[in-house]
Amino acid sequence: MRLHACLYLGAGWEGGRVSSTACALLLDFIAVTVEARAAPKREAILEATIRVLRDRGLSGLKVEEVAREAEVGKGTVYLYFRDKQDLLKALVEHYTFAYYRKVEAVVGREDSFRNRLAEVLWLRMAWVEEWRGLWAAVAREAQPVNTVDWLRRMHEHYQRLLERLVQDGKARGEVRPELDTGLTAASIAALACSPQLEFPREAYLEHLLEVLLKGVAL
Repeated sequence: MRLHACLYLGAGWEGGRVSSTACALLLDFIAVTVEARAAPKREAILEATIRVLRDRGLSGLKVEEVAREAEVGKGTVYLYFRDKQDLLKALVEHYTFAYYRKVEAVVGREDSFRNRLAEVLWLRMAWVEEWRGLWAAVAREAQPVNTVDWLRRMHEHYQRLLERLVQDGKARGEVRPELDTGLTAASIAALACSPQLEFPREAYLEHLLEVLLKGVAL
């Protein structure tokens, strides 16, 4: 198939024979070009999916509605996703790892532990609020078998990022060295969620930072 592709495109003739190097380069170029064009369309479909979910809920999510919102044909959606379940699974992973990339950028920044922790908490709250009421239902629909294991595998990446943050705080002398790094990271992950009752976000985050950094008991 690779040879036929090169012959068809007239690439890399050397004395009447196709150059394998030219063929490989050409096919790599084609693959990169196709992937570059496909990625934005796939992301557009995922963005359209979250909009439909917010407007209609999980029960009202239909592939044709997603296609209409993304301004593509229904068949185009099926070029990227096998079915609605596959679409939802990709959506959860897409938004989860997009959030993790933001956290990773903060963790890797040259700044104090407190400032980076504050921004991580802010990002976490914003992400939780965006998914409020949808996350559990979408995750169960996307991965009805072994949902917990699937989500745990994704959360492990977040745990490692928070461990890096804590370990770096220790190295800077900003975090108590006797604290267990993994347990401290897990505690941050558990506490960094939006409260069920309404509080001003800035005041809540500032207080959460005080609790995390200084504790509660005298």
